[in-house]
Amino acid sequence: MSRRDLLIGWGNGLRQDDGVGRAIAAQVQAWGLARLSVIARTQLTPELAPQLAAARRVLFVDAAAEAAAGPGGWRLERLLPPASVPAVVPGTTELFSHQASAVGLLQLAATLYGRRPPAWQLLVTAHGFGFGTGLTPATAAQLPEVLAAVRRWSGDA
Repeated sequence: MSRRDLLIGWGNGLRQDDGVGRAIAAQVQAWGLARLSVIARTQLTPELAPQLAAARRVLFVDAAAEAAAGPGGWRLERLLPPASVPAVVPGTTELFSHQASAVGLLQLAATLYGRRPPAWQLLVTAHGFGFGTGLTPATAAQLPEVLAAVRRWSGDA
């Protein structure tokens, strides 16, 4: 059985642009790509570790402040394994909470299942975090370019 790529989009869909990762995941899911699994979540949780370990490669999609996403409104970057950092750092609870990071989940997958797939993160500039279920016009305007980047990443360009 060949491994599938995995896209995980997360964020709060009730806080405007914080939900852009979920919005992107929904659009990518509609493409129906056979070699790509898509998960939309409110937040990253340890329960995702088995799916990460089973994936060929992973793309995490999330909202970010403009400085983090970059001047173009979005940034796609490789998540490299940390150099000699244990999966669980004494005194921390990140991996056992429901507020895990992408890197922390990858470390958890490696520890529990012996495999950390190659991974990337796609950060999209969020312009508003007020109450509401829709994206702001400025963030929505970025979606065609961001979705084109996801198509290239998935090999479906």
